[in-house]
Amino acid sequence: MTVDAASRRFGLARVIPGRTGLHLGPVSVLIRRRYLLALVLTVLSLALVAGVALTAGTITVAPDRVVAALFGFGDKVETLIVGRRAVRLCAGLLVGFALGASGGLTQSLTRNPLASPDILGITTGAGVFAVLAIVTPVAGFAAAALVPVAALFGGLATAAVVVGLAWRSGLEPLRLVLVGVGLTAICGAITQWLLMRSDVEWAAVATRWLAGSLASSSWSDVRLLLPVCVLGAVAIAAVARPLGALRLGSDLARSLGTGTGPTQLGILVLAVVLVSMSTAVAGPVGFVAFVAPQIAMRVFHTAGPPAFASGLCGALLVTAADLTTRWLPVELPVGILTSLVGGPVLLVLLFRYVRRTSS
Repeated sequence: MTVDAASRRFGLARVIPGRTGLHLGPVSVLIRRRYLLALVLTVLSLALVAGVALTAGTITVAPDRVVAALFGFGDKVETLIVGRRAVRLCAGLLVGFALGASGGLTQSLTRNPLASPDILGITTGAGVFAVLAIVTPVAGFAAAALVPVAALFGGLATAAVVVGLAWRSGLEPLRLVLVGVGLTAICGAITQWLLMRSDVEWAAVATRWLAGSLASSSWSDVRLLLPVCVLGAVAIAAVARPLGALRLGSDLARSLGTGTGPTQLGILVLAVVLVSMSTAVAGPVGFVAFVAPQIAMRVFHTAGPPAFASGLCGALLVTAADLTTRWLPVELPVGILTSLVGGPVLLVLLFRYVRRTSS
């Protein structure tokens, strides 16, 4: 076999300008060089934030001692500090990935930059049932054990109501957003009513949870969310092609052989599971699912919000925001900082969307 033949079969070969073909035996994949460069830069940024998160803080731990503590060779203080920072970092990465990927899926599905789980009411719906589980603990069951189940049920129930009200032989983007905004307001009112009627102690616990924080994360949270994110990433790869077709519109997607109804529902369920489980772990961390897909679309230079890249950008946003809150004079929940950043972005996108649709 010649060098050129081996390169074509097992290596990299230029196929069309701007794209590179990766050949592994019978499998060939086209990779955009801009996408690959953005992917490398995003991963390097994540590694940089992770390194700072593990070493810096009230007590600085040298990088070599961080490595020693991670592999069980540090002293008790190093092991305690690095272990606490590691669990918070892992939880932030997983929560951010789930939120970003969920936002990328819903924005691509609806072809609307405003249609994130926050705006569609899914996050708020998951929060209502999670708050209900916190303020009305069942005898024999800890609230922490009930919150994930309640959040998942609440997210799925809210999504079912949104889809049921917005469905007209398929998901209509504008109707979906309007129904979601209305349900968000209703769910917010129910949450406030639950807090007012509950015991003061449980109301305080629920209020702290609603702020969205990684401060009390544990390895059990990481073990809960890790398989969800791994399976979610696999599912995102599986639906990449029909999702790309749906970005072109329902009619064109059907002409390309993509079934719209069941495919749309399957993608929506995937997005709901991701955002509900992340909400169960950290509370409602606002605007990450909304902002991360828009950042990913511009950084990776894609036609629509790429779901997997949105997850990576979401992980970077949450971990960087959580690291920033640790350096403030008074440590804030990460959800407050992301909302402060995401609010202006929402206004900018809203003005641009209104200007584009009215012209």
